[in-house]
Amino acid sequence: MIRDTLGLFIAGTDTGVGKSLIACALVRWLRAASIDSVGFKPVATGEVAGEWSDAVGLYEASERCEPIEKICPFRFKAPKAPTIAARHEGIEADINLARWAVAELCSRHTAVIVEGVGGLLSPLDESTLNIDFAVQLGFPVLLVIRASIGTINHTLLSLREIERSQMRLAGIVMNVTNPADEDSTQETCDEIERISGQKVAAVVPYLLQAKAGPAPTRAAMVARAIASMEDQLDLKRLLGLEGRRKKQGTKRYEKK
Repeated sequence: MIRDTLGLFIAGTDTGVGKSLIACALVRWLRAASIDSVGFKPVATGEVAGEWSDAVGLYEASERCEPIEKICPFRFKAPKAPTIAARHEGIEADINLARWAVAELCSRHTAVIVEGVGGLLSPLDESTLNIDFAVQLGFPVLLVIRASIGTINHTLLSLREIERSQMRLAGIVMNVTNPADEDSTQETCDEIERISGQKVAAVVPYLLQAKAGPAPTRAAMVARAIASMEDQLDLKRLLGLEGRRKKQGTKRYEKK
């Protein structure tokens, strides 16, 4: 669908695995490197205190360069699958609006980081699954997995779907969402790698820990995620920056 845009699709093995954290971190890293990037999420569900956390996170990571309605065109109140949440509001979601919105972003920005919705087989509308939308975009896929028990099965199933759909896997990142899982991350990664033949490129540690005072802000967690990934990954290679130039009239890609 999008041929000339530098892009990445952030997929997850489930909801709550840290797709938004990783997507926001990559958008922030790109913008800090003076690369015109923007985040995008086709659908967000689960309004809390008048906002949708994932959509707001991408909006802020993108430095509010686009209206939130274009960064996340569908936002439903109920914390449910998009099709079910839409029915609760008496409407039928039509993901064609999201296709149009992301195409518009790609026409105006050098890089677009797309955050998926739930797992790869989560429904976006009555006829489109998350993986269908990813295939239509044509961006490489970064798979975000959690560290908890069950992740081996979820990861292998997700990798099978990515392979079946003939998408290019950019990498796998494990995000530790519970401090109790940290001790088992290495052996879990080893088992995933043994069975799948795919390397887990980075493990982002549990980021909510604070020695004293309040829990870290979203911005602080994103900064910590960037630092963690920079220590383990070649982000230029992950994002396809090597050997590329920015759009006409801008400088070469380089980290500041």
